[in-house]
Amino acid sequence: MIVLAVVVAAVCAGAASGGWERLVSGGFDASGTEAARADAYAVSRFEAGTPHLTLLVRGHIPVDAPASVRAGRDLTGRLARAKGVVSVTSYWEGRDPALRSTGGREALVTAVLAGGEDQRVRTARRLVPGLTGEQDGLWVEVTGPARVGGEAVDRARDDLVRAELLTAPVVFLMLVFAFRSVLAALLPVLVAAVSSLIALALLRPLTAWVDVSTFAPNLTSALAFGLAVDYCLFLLARFRRERAAGLEQRAAVAATMRTAGRTVAFSVVTVALVMSSLFAFPLPFLNSMAWAGITVAVSSGIVCLLLTRAALLLAGDRLAAPRAPAGDGGWEAHAGWRRWARLVCRRPVAGLAAALIALTVMSVPLARLQAGPIDEQILPAQAPSRAAATSLTAAFPHLTPRTAVVVALPEAASASRAGAGTYGARLSRLPSVRTVDSATGRYQHGRRIAPASAPARFDRPGAGTWLAVQAGVDASSPAAGELVERIRGLPAPGGTVWVGGAAARFADTAHTLRTSAGPAAGWAMVCMAVVLLLFTRSVLVPVKAIVVGTLSLGASAGMAVLVFQDGFLAPLVGMDGRTRVVDACMLLLALCVAFALSMDYEMFLLSQIKEEHLHGADNREAVARGVERTGRLVTTAALALAVSVGALTMSSVTLLKLHGFALAFAVVLDATLVRAVLVPAAMCLTGRANWWAPARLHRLLTRWELHGTGTGTGTCISTSICHRRGPAVETDGGGADADRIPAPAERGTDHQPASGRRSIPRRGRHRP
Repeated sequence: MIVLAVVVAAVCAGAASGGWERLVSGGFDASGTEAARADAYAVSRFEAGTPHLTLLVRGHIPVDAPASVRAGRDLTGRLARAKGVVSVTSYWEGRDPALRSTGGREALVTAVLAGGEDQRVRTARRLVPGLTGEQDGLWVEVTGPARVGGEAVDRARDDLVRAELLTAPVVFLMLVFAFRSVLAALLPVLVAAVSSLIALALLRPLTAWVDVSTFAPNLTSALAFGLAVDYCLFLLARFRRERAAGLEQRAAVAATMRTAGRTVAFSVVTVALVMSSLFAFPLPFLNSMAWAGITVAVSSGIVCLLLTRAALLLAGDRLAAPRAPAGDGGWEAHAGWRRWARLVCRRPVAGLAAALIALTVMSVPLARLQAGPIDEQILPAQAPSRAAATSLTAAFPHLTPRTAVVVALPEAASASRAGAGTYGARLSRLPSVRTVDSATGRYQHGRRIAPASAPARFDRPGAGTWLAVQAGVDASSPAAGELVERIRGLPAPGGTVWVGGAAARFADTAHTLRTSAGPAAGWAMVCMAVVLLLFTRSVLVPVKAIVVGTLSLGASAGMAVLVFQDGFLAPLVGMDGRTRVVDACMLLLALCVAFALSMDYEMFLLSQIKEEHLHGADNREAVARGVERTGRLVTTAALALAVSVGALTMSSVTLLKLHGFALAFAVVLDATLVRAVLVPAAMCLTGRANWWAPARLHRLLTRWELHGTGTGTGTCISTSICHRRGPAVETDGGGADADRIPAPAERGTDHQPASGRRSIPRRGRHRP
């Protein structure tokens, strides 16, 4: 199996290496919206629309001087003739006063690029080096969505590589400390490498049908590493416990795969189903992240189970030697966690109240979440495209190109020029509108203030007409959304109007996220309820897990808003101040991954609690032992992942800072406050109700598991077999060790297990 894994990894590495050029940038705007149709219509029919590149041109002499005019026209011509450029608007072509600064030493040249967002970014990356800097006596700076997108992708790629190189030694030392073995610490690294290569190879053919984001490989490697650490820790800890209980090596491996391996299999299904909830959002970026998450979850589970089994059979005790006697709680138990678990179980009301108050306080900032579009603000102040945007705002305070709203009247709504002029005058009277340009002229406050600089640019036979509305509000502000709604509600010639532009795209994307959040959350919760029901055979535990997970995510999102939007402790993540807005896509992605990992930790904890309960411990004792056994494992895995992804806060791109902080905080919060306080306190208070299920459902789940239609855990197939093999643990639950038959080596005198657990005789009826 190990040789096969190496061969498969090599083949997948070769297959994945050819797929990097197929990855796409962007994808943060919702597809199929009215704004997307309007922008595409304006580009295809009128070769116009919101500019994708904006050139800020400065001269040592006025831009109207003959030398500046010659240089400006030459620059305009070179840009217009470049491949991938649809149209160019230049001050030196139409002498539009709006494209010249008040001082007369700055002018603008804008370009509309062909293709989708990724193609525009590639075009900008190719053109910008030849357009910036000194150009025949003029100094040129370039900004715009295509330029910002390309620079963000380049910086993000470099920052991700730097973060991985910085954190790799630290994380490896943490794994050595956790596993107590250098050889064992190498196992999750090998599993993560093989599973991520397989996932990347599987993503390559998907690029022929769907857009796969350039960030997908980074999510793949991060999630592969996190799952590998989780699964390997859990499997090796179980193997050590089985060896400490007296089983020989091969039998201990079999018992580990039958018990902890079952939990890993359920965890794989859980993570894949949670990541699939991102398909509910019609955003290419989130859809590609869903594909990446599903493929890496499945590949991580399969590779981990196969490689860990092979490694344990070959290396055995060199990987996971028993370091503590069975009665001492096992290697994974720790005296500190033992004392903490019993303290929480003695004072469950106080623990529950304290945890709920803390989570509620952390969730409060979420109420003032202000989402915003991706623009130059995601880059540092010294980034060329952001510096150019700052200079543009200073020289042209009356222009805000990124908030321009394009109103496209399709062919079915073609109107006369007079009708379009009347409509433009009405648009100019709307609040926050500065000017409206159309085929009949420029309008302001309901009056025509100038003739059209290029009437043919706005009016094409058989295509209708379009109007450019300059708004004086930020695209992410509520006023911009209200303006878009007012324009859409204003009667237009022909009765049909499509509104596009940055403000409309963001408004439509925000509406899409709001309407899709319900189905996505519903799908994730239903899937989690079904999986946990099958895993625990309990009705209350799945509901409790979903409620706790929701509280944890709300607290994590609230802290992200507090740090990034409000600027509280902003230097902690390397920022000088607040961002004012938060990117909803990156926050959603971080919370989705965190929820998947939280369900991962939930299953590890529940499997131990259920096992202790089935071995005769009362509810509080079972909860305390479960926390004691999993506390060290879960916190170690969470801290390793938090260090790995938390390094993204050192990135120069705000998007990566947000993702790294939100995911690291959510994982650590869930592994500490939630798993160590909230969950055990709640389970102690609910008592025997934790394991209740209707009798008919209980019989159905038991039959489903014992007769091979599910992922049964043990060898107990019939009562007669169990009685022939001696006393067995009770099979009324689906814990990680629920149906395991103690081997002779585990049983002491009078059929007492060597581990000190009390064996419970089988009764005719299942105990709830």
